[in-house]
Amino acid sequence: MPPLIAGVTLAVRKWGEGLGGWIGGFPWVAGPISFFIALEHGAAFAASTVTSALLGSIGTILFAIVYSVVSTRLTWLPTVIISYAVYFAIALLSLGRDVSLPVAACLNVAVLTAVLYFFPKPKGTADARKQPIYDIPLRMLVSTFFVVLLTQAADYLGPTWSGILTPFPIMTSTLAVFTHAQQGSAAATRILYGLMLAGYGFVAFLIGVAWIVPEMSIGLAYSILVVSTMLVNGVTIRLIR
Repeated sequence: MPPLIAGVTLAVRKWGEGLGGWIGGFPWVAGPISFFIALEHGAAFAASTVTSALLGSIGTILFAIVYSVVSTRLTWLPTVIISYAVYFAIALLSLGRDVSLPVAACLNVAVLTAVLYFFPKPKGTADARKQPIYDIPLRMLVSTFFVVLLTQAADYLGPTWSGILTPFPIMTSTLAVFTHAQQGSAAATRILYGLMLAGYGFVAFLIGVAWIVPEMSIGLAYSILVVSTMLVNGVTIRLIR
């Protein structure tokens, strides 16, 4: 996790917020969480979390658009608290819902497409500001803490809550908060838009967890899912503003 958050941060600085956010939208966080859940609890357990993860991912999608809207008026702390509240509200609403995998996937894609269509168009440019020397190490520490916390929580929460928390916006909120604090709302909004564009690949990843992880070795299955996610997201890169 630490090299991933550092790499995504450097990608944002080199190629801009849109493309950097798109790179950050790959399942860098949810993927390892799902992988270690499969190793520790079995492939069947990991597959059983997918429907809940698809529903929980809707909370991440709404987190992004709420953060983009609220960040134009508030600083990063109240903005991220409000956005987290939206995520957990969706998580609680989806808890215990008896929804099939196709319905959950279609609902996720429909919400994602609608959010992308109505996503705010930021005005102005990012504030040019030199990042402090502790910036990347602090991002690495924060994101790693959340990954370890959520992975260990699976021991106590069971497949439903494990699935809902798999798409918890760790990478999303880390990039959004640090960018908002350092470069302003417009830059954070562009990163979040790029992150959401990669959401279609995330849906494909989760469906793959349900379909192929129980059918083959865990290492091979997740290797195939990494490649397939890249292929799906390769289509969406053309939509970056």
